Amino acid sequence: MSESAYYKARKLALKEYHARIQRGENPFLPVLADIEEELNALSRQSLGLIQVPMSKVAGTVSRGRTNAFAANFMPLLDQGSEFSQKWNTLYNSVVEQGVREPVKAYEYLNRYYLLEGNKRVSVMKYLDAVAIEAEVTRVIPARTDDPVNQLYFEYLPFYADTQINYIWFSKPGGFATLYELTGHTPGEKWTGEERTDFEAAYMRFRAAYKAREDTRRLPITTGDAFLIYLKAIGYAEAPHKYDREIKSEVSALWGEFEKDKQQENVELIMQPTALKQGKKLMTTLFGPTFVKVAFLYSREPSESGWIYWHDLGRINLENALGTQVITTARVCPDPEQFEAEIEKLIDEDNALIFTTSPVMLAASMKASVKHPNARILNCSLLASWQRVRSYYLRIYEAKFLVGMIAGAMTETGHIGYLADYPICGMASSINAFAMGARMVNPRAKVILAWSTREDFDPEQPFADPTIDVISSRDVSAPRHQDVEYGLYSVRDGEKRSLAIPVFDWGRTYESLTRSVLNGTWKENGAEAAKAVNYWWGLNSDALDIVMSEDVGSGLRRLVELVKAHIREGVFWPFEGLMRDQAGVARCPADGRLSPADVIAMNWLTDNVVGGFPETGALKPQARALVELQGIREVDLPDASQFSWKAEEKQ
Repeated sequence: MSESAYYKARKLALKEYHARIQRGENPFLPVLADIEEELNALSRQSLGLIQVPMSKVAGTVSRGRTNAFAANFMPLLDQGSEFSQKWNTLYNSVVEQGVREPVKAYEYLNRYYLLEGNKRVSVMKYLDAVAIEAEVTRVIPARTDDPVNQLYFEYLPFYADTQINYIWFSKPGGFATLYELTGHTPGEKWTGEERTDFEAAYMRFRAAYKAREDTRRLPITTGDAFLIYLKAIGYAEAPHKYDREIKSEVSALWGEFEKDKQQENVELIMQPTALKQGKKLMTTLFGPTFVKVAFLYSREPSESGWIYWHDLGRINLENALGTQVITTARVCPDPEQFEAEIEKLIDEDNALIFTTSPVMLAASMKASVKHPNARILNCSLLASWQRVRSYYLRIYEAKFLVGMIAGAMTETGHIGYLADYPICGMASSINAFAMGARMVNPRAKVILAWSTREDFDPEQPFADPTIDVISSRDVSAPRHQDVEYGLYSVRDGEKRSLAIPVFDWGRTYESLTRSVLNGTWKENGAEAAKAVNYWWGLNSDALDIVMSEDVGSGLRRLVELVKAHIREGVFWPFEGLMRDQAGVARCPADGRLSPADVIAMNWLTDNVVGGFPETGALKPQARALVELQGIREVDLPDASQFSWKAEEKQ
């Protein structure tokens, strides 16, 4: 039996050897002394006797007998040699009694290099063992700017907390994300039960993930994929799931794993197709005669301006499509019930489900994993899931126009800006407003205040008494009778409305619903593994501004001219020299920011006074959203992750 095993093991060795030779790579075991020239000078730490994952046993410390093994630890020497006889004897012993003595190894950058025990590792790898007992000494490298080195120094405190050495990521930040997703705090020691639960969750996921043959094509690590999985389905139930359920979830999430390998993995669709009445023939041949469309709200429309505008959009959808659409509006104020409500809407055969707040994104994703055929769209800017599409408006375009009016109407040059949530997208709105004000008034200053701060005083939102124009809430709920929303002036105690942004979500809802009716909606699939984000602006008619009579005719004409140029793509608000509050040039004089740069914006222009509040300073009801999409709470995406299209491709 052992001779047959050696023969098969040597075949694996020769296959690995020749493959590496063809790729111009070293076909033998890596040697730590060659990898780290300063090995003897580095500090060391004894880890004692630990279980070492076989997948992380990478090579040997020195060159002794290295050439007896291919790089995969399979034996290269001829069958019948003294070496093969020793390997055979060890194989029989391991099969009958297991490995009786631990190997000895150095750990370097979370890879293990053997001091002794090459043949034991070779036999165990041939037997597909998961781990081997080892007496380990850690070799700690000097700190460098190399991403692998940075990741390793993030791993060291994680290992100290958890004693977990089998998970790894492709870039820095993975361990911090893992802490967050598992509900742990760095520096907090994990209990034995917590380690057991985590191992159960990870190893079951790993088995399901590795069972897919096409994992070899993905440049992400299993740890990277595990983070995607936890973001989608949560950690609380993960250790207790059945293998069949995990396999189903991995299959449903495969597009997300595929997406993560791409440099450009988020597609911004910047403009809808023309909204035309669909021909009955096309509807009959390619789509249903009518569809059910559902909307999930976190508050009653009468209580929230944000929800009020979305509900108007639902009503406009009904008016536009008539008998071709049946809509359902569901109010669910309890975040714990979001997922259950979405599943009810799926069970009611709704062809499209719009979840109208970023706080519903996690629940939307979980429901989509359980129901792969559901079409769920979440109203958020920074979503990057392939399974759940997102939609939002380029609010900054309207803010630029309103900023122009503010800059022209102020007599003191001091303009107040009342912001609400310091979340992604807010920076672009503030900066666009400030740039618009500066374009017509070079001395204009924009003073920030935040209505979601715990110490916010609605009676006196700004300490500066010279402020004479204020940009307040964009929308107001019907039950709120005050006029302090939009842009208004304050002079001699009198407040007069100047302009307000107008959001027509119905345009978005109509266009996307028509794509289902006429059969042009493209289903997500691995062949198109990108997140889709509909991000429409003035050119879609989903966004506009309304000016009051207090805005003079000359200024009105100027604003209308700039609006027309933005709609036509002739004018771009974020173009030319832009400096942040620290004086750093964020855009050169002859440059322009891309749409992706605008989405990832986390800085303020140098004519803005004030900054982003810390999460701890916010009202409790605001913290959930800010913790999800707060400018300081999330890793904003690199602009290279985005591609964008001028015309919609449903």
